[in-house]
Amino acid sequence: MNRFFKKFISSLMSITVMMSITNVNALDNVNSYTYIEEQFQDGSYIEVTIEQSHVFARSSTITGKKTASYKGSSGTIYWSVTVTGTFTYNGKTASCIKSLVSTKNNSVSWKLSNAKSSKSGATALASVTAKQYHQDGNVLKTVNRTVKLTCSASGKLS
Repeated sequence: MNRFFKKFISSLMSITVMMSITNVNALDNVNSYTYIEEQFQDGSYIEVTIEQSHVFARSSTITGKKTASYKGSSGTIYWSVTVTGTFTYNGKTASCIKSLVSTKNNSVSWKLSNAKSSKSGATALASVTAKQYHQDGNVLKTVNRTVKLTCSASGKLS
């Protein structure tokens, strides 16, 4: 084999390995899981998703999100409330240093109000009041939802 061909093959193998590592790291940057928190008699339910950025061994700060989505019995998302929290931790304690609330409304029959965020210790909180209205203006359903995102001393969010 000539020298040029050997260099080419070596470079190609290096690029392939680097791309594989990059793709694996990209998948590991965010951990998320979803669960159903509450079910209502009409078949609707609250689904919660927690997203946590990857924790590196030397990092002492983490940001994550916890979203509560109100879904109809068919799985359609009508509205959601999200708390985004930033935390510091050191292996012995954790503390919330920032808490933000965001809401999303996908339905004309639902109205969201009183959205607010706060923090307490190692917990970021967000709350919202959601009301479903009939066409005649009467309130059909009221859902008050508080979302709590807590950081452990080791940087795990729940």
